[in-house]
Amino acid sequence: MNQGTTEVMLALSLADSMVGTAYLDDEIWHEIEEDYKKVPVLSDSYPDIDTLMGTEPDFIYGSYRSAFQASIDEEDGRIGYLDILGSCNMTISTPEKNSTYCRAELNDANMQTYLQAPYCEYAIHRPDEVTLANLYEEIWDIALIFDVFENAQGLVSNIENHFQQATQIVEAQGSSAEPISVLWLDGWSDETPFIGACCGSVNTIIEYSGAKNIFADKGIEEKKSWMDAPWSEIVEKDPDVIVLVDAYWDLADEKIYNLCKNEKTRALRAVQTRRFITVPFSASTMGVRIGSLAYNLAEAIVALANGEALSSVDFTETIITNDGNAGKQALGSSGARVYTRLPVWNGTDLEEFCPGGMSSNIYIKYS
Repeated sequence: MNQGTTEVMLALSLADSMVGTAYLDDEIWHEIEEDYKKVPVLSDSYPDIDTLMGTEPDFIYGSYRSAFQASIDEEDGRIGYLDILGSCNMTISTPEKNSTYCRAELNDANMQTYLQAPYCEYAIHRPDEVTLANLYEEIWDIALIFDVFENAQGLVSNIENHFQQATQIVEAQGSSAEPISVLWLDGWSDETPFIGACCGSVNTIIEYSGAKNIFADKGIEEKKSWMDAPWSEIVEKDPDVIVLVDAYWDLADEKIYNLCKNEKTRALRAVQTRRFITVPFSASTMGVRIGSLAYNLAEAIVALANGEALSSVDFTETIITNDGNAGKQALGSSGARVYTRLPVWNGTDLEEFCPGGMSSNIYIKYS
C-alpha cells in the first residue's frame, strides 16, 4: 500500500505474490525496478475500495496507519472500508479529529494485515525508539508469512554489509578528523522546517556516514526521528552540509531555490559552498535501502569535505534536463544524488541564482 512496504516485498523477491501496489513517494529503488514493473499499480494515491477489493487480496501490507483508515468523506484520501465492512470498531480521538481504523474487521473478513510497528494505530504499541532491530524484525516477519527465509537472510546481510562499508570509509579518515556537521532538511517551511532529529532512521544514517547531526540533541525525550526547528537555530549551528529529502510532494530542487532566495539561509556555509546532497524520501525511512544510503552518504560527505573522487562502483554520472538546460549529477546506488551543476527550478537557473559557484567539484573516478 506504500512505497516502503512495496520495497520490502520486492527486495525479498516476492513480486509474483503481489496483486497490486499503490502510490510512490519518489522513484522506486533501481535494484528492484525490474520486479516493480511486474506489479500492477492500482492508483497514484490510495486505491478506491472497489479497485482494492477487485484484486481479491489475502494480505494487505501498509507502512502507515492511514492505509487502514476508513474514509469518512470523498475528499479525505482514505479508503472506503466501511462500504464493504459496514462498521469498524477502532476509533482514535485527537483534539483535531476522530479516525477509524479497520484492521480487525479486515482480518475477520479473511484479509490478513500487517502494519509497520512505528506507525501502529495506538501509540502505546509503537516502539519507544525506532531502530534497525524493528526493520529486521519486520523483514523476518514477512519472510515467515511468505516462507522466504533465505531471501531474508540475504537482504539483512546486504544491509549490514553496506553499514560495514560506510564504517570502513569513516575509519579511513582517522579519529582526529572533525565530523562534518549535517542539517537533514526533510520538509520546507519559511518559519520552522521539518528536520532530522535525535533518533530513528535519520540519525542512524547520519551516524554510520561519520557525520554529526546538528540536531542530535533534539527530540530525545520523545525519541523522535523528525521535528520542527526554527531557522534561527539552524543559522546559529551553520551546518557544513545540507541533506535535502526529495519526494514528489516536496521536491529537493525547490528547497535549494528557497535556501538561495532567503537572505538568512543563503548565508549558511553549506549554501555558500553548495554542499548539497539529495536523498529520496523512501531511502530516509527505516527501510531496505537504509544501509545503501548510509554508505553513499559516507562517500559523498568525504568527497565534499576533501575534494576526493566518488567511486564508480556506487556512483554513476547522470544527465538531468530541466527547462531545456542539461546538467550532471552523481547518482548513488541508494538514489542519493550529489550536484555537479545545480538544476533549473521553475524557470530559475539555480546555478546562476545561488551564491558560490561550482565549489563542490564532485567527480567520479573510473578504474
